Amino acid sequence: MKLLLTLIIICFCPILSIAESPKLVHVISFTDYEKGSKVDWLKGKGFQLKEDAQRSKIIKLEVKNDSLLVEARRPAFGIMPNEKVDISEFTYVEVDWGIDKFPKGASYEQGVRNEAIMLIIFMGDERQSSGSMFIPDSPYFVGLFLCHGDDRLDYPYVGSYFKKGGRYVCGDRPDLGEFVTTRFNLLEAYRSYFDKERDDDPGISGIAMALDTKKAGDGGKSTAFIREIRFYN
Repeated sequence: MKLLLTLIIICFCPILSIAESPKLVHVISFTDYEKGSKVDWLKGKGFQLKEDAQRSKIIKLEVKNDSLLVEARRPAFGIMPNEKVDISEFTYVEVDWGIDKFPKGASYEQGVRNEAIMLIIFMGDERQSSGSMFIPDSPYFVGLFLCHGDDRLDYPYVGSYFKKGGRYVCGDRPDLGEFVTTRFNLLEAYRSYFDKERDDDPGISGIAMALDTKKAGDGGKSTAFIREIRFYN
């Protein structure tokens, strides 16, 4: 009887493990660059270059070690939205990335809202007010960034705009040059940060990569790298 029970457990455990494994539903990889225009390569993945991201003398985009390198050469604000990312069901996101140079003085805790790289994930289509007539309204979003110093991990900071519909979260505190994988439960954050019920669960309606060194010291310089973004359900 004990032998039969053991065999049943052995037979069924792998099935249970597979059933409970998270499902990979979308991947954006920066490991496949070969040659040619890096701007065209990014556009082929659905990214648009906006603000200072269009100006190579201000923000340099390079590929190194199978990663996209994003370098602010002076005080800059750049954003690269991607509206082709359309995911109906999701749970969490994983990001492989790191920092070579943090913007000097950046600290969300102290109100200096600068970062070398941020992944912004938009959820749903319901537009929320930006709080300014000069800034377009946006769906609910979470902006993940890498921090150092006294910024709190996994804490939903509120910015100067999008006070109702946006939160900014430090997902990891890596050492300079350290490659980290940040895993963040987006669905749980959406429900908690924006006081939503399960029946209100949205899809992901787009993403953006951004950086802001406008208030940073040392000439606004920063360098970050990102290798892959993975969404799971």
